[in-house]
Amino acid sequence: MNILKCPECNSKLKIQYGYTGCDWLCEEGEGSGFGYEVSLDCTNDSCARIFTIGHLKSYGDFSEVKEHKPYLT
Repeated sequence: MNILKCPECNSKLKIQYGYTGCDWLCEEGEGSGFGYEVSLDCTNDSCARIFTIGHLKSYGDFSEVKEHKPYLT
């Protein structure tokens, strides 16, 4: 199994989600209702980088974030 690593410190990344209400940061845009953020968080406390990968409206509705994704390079 491949584990995603933090591009800054090479520690493991863990997936997190939570309500932010920031739907304007996703591809669907403001007012779309995609208020739950999905991110990959670095497990190294001294690094603690957070890489947002997208937003959820419901379990089947996902919208990617509008910015560069450094964890994929």
